[in-house]
Amino acid sequence: MKDRFSRDLVRYSVSALALAVSAASSAQAQQAVPAAPSSPDRPSADDQSDQGEVVVTGVVQKTRKLDTTFTVDTLDQADIQRLAPLSTADLLNNIPGFFAEGSTAGERSNNVTVRGLPSSGYRYAPQLIDGLPVYQDSDVPFANNDVFFSNDLMTDRVEVVKGGPGGILYSNGLGAIVNYVTKTGGDRFEGGYKLELATYGFVRNDVFVSGPINDNLHFAVGGFFRTSDGLRDVGYTADKGGQIRGNLTYSSTDGKTNFGLYASRLDDRNAVYNNLPIEVPGFTVPGTPENPIRIDSDTVKPIGINFQDGSLLSKPNRYVTQIDNDGNVTRADLADGIRPKFTTITGKFSKELDSGWRFDFDANYTKGSSGFNALFAGNDAAPASTFLANRFIGDVLQPAFDANFQVAENTPNNAPFYNRNILATYFNGLSGADFNRLYRQPLLDAGFSNFEQLRAQYGANQTIGGPGGYIGAFNVSDGQPIAANSNLSFQIPWIVKSKLMSATQNLKIQKDISLWGDHHLTFGVYHSNNKDDYDFQQSLTITTLAEPSELVDLYIIDRNGNKVGQSLSLNGSYLPGFAGNAAKGKAENFAGFVQDHWELFDRRLRIDAGFRWETEQLNVAFRNRVCCTSFLPGGAATGNRAYTQVQTLGPAQYLDERYSGHGWSVGANYALKRNLAVYALASQSFRLPSFNDGVAFAQSAPLADPVEHIDQYEGGVRFQSRWFDASATGFYNKFTPRTLINIYQDINAPVCTAGGTVATTATITSCPNVFQPYSLGTTNYGAELEVMLRPQFVPGFDIKANVVLQNPRVNGSSYTIVNQVGNSYQYATVSQDGRREGRQATVTLNIQPRWDLKPLTGLPVKLFGQYEYRSERYSNSQDQNVTLYPSYYIVNAGALIDITRKLSIQFHVANLTNQLSFTEGDPLFFDLKAPNGIGNRGVARPLFGRTGRMAINFRF
Repeated sequence: MKDRFSRDLVRYSVSALALAVSAASSAQAQQAVPAAPSSPDRPSADDQSDQGEVVVTGVVQKTRKLDTTFTVDTLDQADIQRLAPLSTADLLNNIPGFFAEGSTAGERSNNVTVRGLPSSGYRYAPQLIDGLPVYQDSDVPFANNDVFFSNDLMTDRVEVVKGGPGGILYSNGLGAIVNYVTKTGGDRFEGGYKLELATYGFVRNDVFVSGPINDNLHFAVGGFFRTSDGLRDVGYTADKGGQIRGNLTYSSTDGKTNFGLYASRLDDRNAVYNNLPIEVPGFTVPGTPENPIRIDSDTVKPIGINFQDGSLLSKPNRYVTQIDNDGNVTRADLADGIRPKFTTITGKFSKELDSGWRFDFDANYTKGSSGFNALFAGNDAAPASTFLANRFIGDVLQPAFDANFQVAENTPNNAPFYNRNILATYFNGLSGADFNRLYRQPLLDAGFSNFEQLRAQYGANQTIGGPGGYIGAFNVSDGQPIAANSNLSFQIPWIVKSKLMSATQNLKIQKDISLWGDHHLTFGVYHSNNKDDYDFQQSLTITTLAEPSELVDLYIIDRNGNKVGQSLSLNGSYLPGFAGNAAKGKAENFAGFVQDHWELFDRRLRIDAGFRWETEQLNVAFRNRVCCTSFLPGGAATGNRAYTQVQTLGPAQYLDERYSGHGWSVGANYALKRNLAVYALASQSFRLPSFNDGVAFAQSAPLADPVEHIDQYEGGVRFQSRWFDASATGFYNKFTPRTLINIYQDINAPVCTAGGTVATTATITSCPNVFQPYSLGTTNYGAELEVMLRPQFVPGFDIKANVVLQNPRVNGSSYTIVNQVGNSYQYATVSQDGRREGRQATVTLNIQPRWDLKPLTGLPVKLFGQYEYRSERYSNSQDQNVTLYPSYYIVNAGALIDITRKLSIQFHVANLTNQLSFTEGDPLFFDLKAPNGIGNRGVARPLFGRTGRMAINFRF
């Protein structure tokens, strides 16, 4: 990692500086031409107030942040440039109350949480572009909201509304609304170009141009193209693609008629980074709420893959062999990663009549496809000898022994086809009489007390490898035996293809009236359609845990290590058709809403009150992959075991239901002084079932309310001045999710107790299922404090900071499980009530000092820094195998140098101290030992190691 960082940083620095000097020389010849600076000079203190910024999201007319009745946060283009985010999620990490898991999944498909709500993609934080959703449903399978768009130089600013009117004016705004406001053309021709380079083979070109066509018609167009070797070393091009978008806007001379036409095309490919195997110091008892297993960044170790820039993805395991629903052998490319290809068209129209009525109509249409080819780590890391012994006993020897036993019983077909195929393909099967004499009868006579001994004897003598035959592992890439002392593990590739469409229309009718003050009334109707059609298939592969990771095929070998007979796998796929499902469906939504913005007492008191009602018709056809179909080539009766356990799509299960919900919000803001205000908000928001929910409901209908609700209360104070801005907010929310269904077996049912009172290991499969409703609700209270300090005694310096304190707790989560005790079973209750919500920090801190050196020194240099802190987080909220992941901090630093008024160069280093920690991880189990037999193993997703980036910005 260190060599890669240093080598690339030097190379890119030299290239960038040479380009900057060349461009600067050209620009110097044009100094007589006035131009906007490459980055805005530090504005006057009066203009710097963050609270004085005007927002358009969550309001019915442009409003200062200081005057809003709810919490709103903003990031402008200068902020985005300075922060240099790796992704949408990384950008949102700078919003108080958001946790985007450090963007450690890559550029797309990260999980985002808001104020303690459960982590689930962008389910509770839908993304909007210019007030319309990028896709109506913010929770579709395998396509998180950040898949549908990318930020570029065409993004003017980002506005984030948490709660309140976000759930009234927009669909699915239960937690937060994130609105990306697009640049449009102005009365002056302008544009920009940015070349960005990074230490991981990253090259990105951004451009935008905008200006007038005539006095009333304006345009803007821009986009980006990027290639990258990847934030983790995958051995091939990890990210490649881009986006182009543009708009035409018309405004009448009197400003009362406005029209806009927007279009974008996204065609991109992004690697997906998932958990890596980890080793922790050994422990012998499971973690409990009172004594959790604490992961220590100083003692955790990687198993074969380094944490800073290592990956299970590699050139040798890039291609995944699968067997599809028709028995065809296919090959999927993990380099496709997340593969969005979407076209979006948006239209906007507004008209203000002389009577004072105003009409706003917005509509968008998105259509395209996406893929999700990702590799998930199995928690199976083991020395090759142990791993292969388990495969031999569990997947080869035991099935063959069982099949031969049935032959001796004169009931050969009682053995599953898989077992019979193993016997016929990989063993020199004994006749029924010989097996009876050597194994069956001795087993019966000894009451099976000698089972292990006789089975091992059978394996040692009967495999086609002959006496001493066993299983060997060979690299798929070159056919050679794996390196000595290798570690092996299962990996689970996910291969998904999706086709998606979304269309939304939003009409607002507004009128101002005077009645005990001034009212700005808004009446709105909303309609949307969206469709999803996906096919998801998993495989089970075997790889080495090394860099690079190698796909492995298993063979029976003789005592000399030579391959004998057919492979036990197919190009590294141990189960080419492991699991998965497919679904096709659509949803149609109608909503009506009303919002009143009321100003009184000479506009010192502002009140927002709103109500929304929405209904949804959801149709889903779901097909699960079920076991098992044999697709031996040519209809052969025997052959490679990998062909004989293919899960294929079963019959469809259907959902066709209508759901409805309503919510309200009331907030007030009172200006104590022009620069000091207090506010309070109460709201109840809802979320109708998503397509993901529809997939679940098609399999098991909800037994209670399928609509999610959240009650939110908050209040705070805001202050602005020339040298100090502050906003302090206290909040409380109670989240009631849709009903979940726990399925467990009725171990006391007479059909499976064989005359007793409780099922046994011999009868458990006959027990009927019990469908138990439960929820995973949360309550959370906390505080958010934001400050901006501009000390006058240090010209050009300011520091922005925010801190979030919260206490998210689970409620209503108890459900029943069945535990095996010897040869019998017993019930146990799993409850998460009172536990902290999984993957949630109680303390977050974000400090951002900035120093423009020009006012003090005359140097055209701006220095930036950032310190991010996240407190400890539980892997999940269950009270079994409780695992606590460590707190961590990240330090970022950068500088921007104005070469000329048009040209600047920026340097940015992320994770300057190369901090090691994890944004998420599975619980650790006391009985899962690391390959060395001393420590324990697990899987977790680490922070990216230190990276450096450089950008050359040119504006005109």
